[in-house]
Amino acid sequence: MSVSIKEVAKLAGVSVATVSNVLNQTKNVRAETKSKVEIAVSQLKYQINPLARNFRKGESKVIGFVVSDLSNYFFQNVAIGLERSLSNYGYLVALMDSKESKTLEIENVKNLLALSVDGLVIATTGEDCCYLNLILENHDVPVVFVDRKPFGFKSDMVLSTNNEGAYLGIKHLIQKGHEKIGFITSRNDSTMGERIEGYRQAYLEAGLQVNENHILTGDNNVSISQNLLLHGIAYTQAKRLVEAGEVTALFAGNNLSSIGVYNYLREANIKVPEEIAFLTFDDSFWLSMTTPSISAIKQDPDMIGSVAGQLIYERISDKTNEQPDRILRIPTCLVLRSSV
Repeated sequence: MSVSIKEVAKLAGVSVATVSNVLNQTKNVRAETKSKVEIAVSQLKYQINPLARNFRKGESKVIGFVVSDLSNYFFQNVAIGLERSLSNYGYLVALMDSKESKTLEIENVKNLLALSVDGLVIATTGEDCCYLNLILENHDVPVVFVDRKPFGFKSDMVLSTNNEGAYLGIKHLIQKGHEKIGFITSRNDSTMGERIEGYRQAYLEAGLQVNENHILTGDNNVSISQNLLLHGIAYTQAKRLVEAGEVTALFAGNNLSSIGVYNYLREANIKVPEEIAFLTFDDSFWLSMTTPSISAIKQDPDMIGSVAGQLIYERISDKTNEQPDRILRIPTCLVLRSSV
């Protein structure tokens, strides 16, 4: 049975307010009185309820992280960076998986607000975030978006240098003599749009004509399992371009697409890079374990999460909210291996 603060006060021979002042360090208490309280706490094995204490202060010390797809290990690494960053300020992270469902995302946000979180970090499932204007009308909590750029709601964002990363990758392929490069992606959103612009920029700079038929995008359907990705839309797209003899290189627009592309090349016994060069956006642990190892545009999801934690903390600390909305870009880089 838990011990109450009243029992501590009774044993110490002081008021409840005095015990509270000692435990929360809200007021100076005489050393003799403080010692009595500490002895009573030790004897009764009284434990402070940090959640209740924070609520009394008007805060929960919890930040909600609404993730579009937790099966994507990119977001797992974002969560690691976010949690580490916020722990420096005494905050915990409550993680909610939306499974690429906008309906579930909205429910997750509502549930976190019901728990009185102090802020929200959101990797949105879709770009339309107008719903937040209504939901947050009576909740004064800051929001930071990561990875995907929303519209309909103004807030801070932490994104990768998507355009620049794709540009570096395509430029390298062109310099290696590839003029027919297939761009394959399982999604079609603003993030992928930026990467496609990087693709176009590299072609334009090289004086080459972009073949629009070589840019294949999926839709934004609900998330599917890793096993289904093996023969999903990226697998089909790669098969179509390669069997038609239309390309000499393939560029996967994200780490989920790279699974399908690589599986097709492996099953079709296509030699990489001798027959088809292969490069993907977003480095993953398994890319260096394949034969041949796969080159990639490396993002820094840990840093994305860390910076998001810093921004949300600054918004909580700045009650005036006078600072304009910020878009911070985390650099990407080209990691060359054997596939190009």
